[in-house]
Amino acid sequence: MRETVPDEASPLRKEAEDELRRMILSGRFAPGERMKERELVELLGISRTSMREALRRIEAEGLITLELNRGPAVTRVTYEQAEEIYEVRSSLEAQACAGFALRASSADVARLRQAHEALRVASAAGDVEGVLAGSDAFYGAILRGGGNSVLRDMLRQLQNRVVFLRRTSLSEAGRMPETFIELTAIFEALLARDEQGAAKASIHHVRQASRVALRAIRRKDATAG
Repeated sequence: MRETVPDEASPLRKEAEDELRRMILSGRFAPGERMKERELVELLGISRTSMREALRRIEAEGLITLELNRGPAVTRVTYEQAEEIYEVRSSLEAQACAGFALRASSADVARLRQAHEALRVASAAGDVEGVLAGSDAFYGAILRGGGNSVLRDMLRQLQNRVVFLRRTSLSEAGRMPETFIELTAIFEALLARDEQGAAKASIHHVRQASRVALRAIRRKDATAG
């Protein structure tokens, strides 16, 4: 008989799920690293059944891979997968920027200004986590202002893998100030309501991020081999 989880356990399981996601995306568990279920149960203070449900949900997002008799491991994005992600991301984010330039309200612009300022502060401090959070807020403001729910959902499906790749590129020497300069170019085009300029700046940013991240992935693969 399958063990059932009481309704009152759901909030605790959701907290565990959110904490697992945070630990993976923050780099606490590296790509390819195996996660011991017993240790996770003790760390997060939930039942084994609730932990397995949380792991299934995290797996559905592409963050971990569950292998029979081996347990969960953090998903490793391959070079080929990264190329494909950046190709799709380039098109979708360019369209999102164009949509913002056309349709954003004054409140949307205010949110974008706030996110850009947070990015400036984090970049100046060399704060990788702050830049990652700021990038999420920056693109979140763009997606909200663009008003295209289909586009927003498509980009959200890529979000977790994009975070992995952002962390990879930002860890490379000199990439953080370049990132801020590129995002500022997008920001200025959006403020000017320059649809084509914003899309062009977005494509340039993703291409530069792709160049750096793919080089890092190739180097790591060569070292592992």
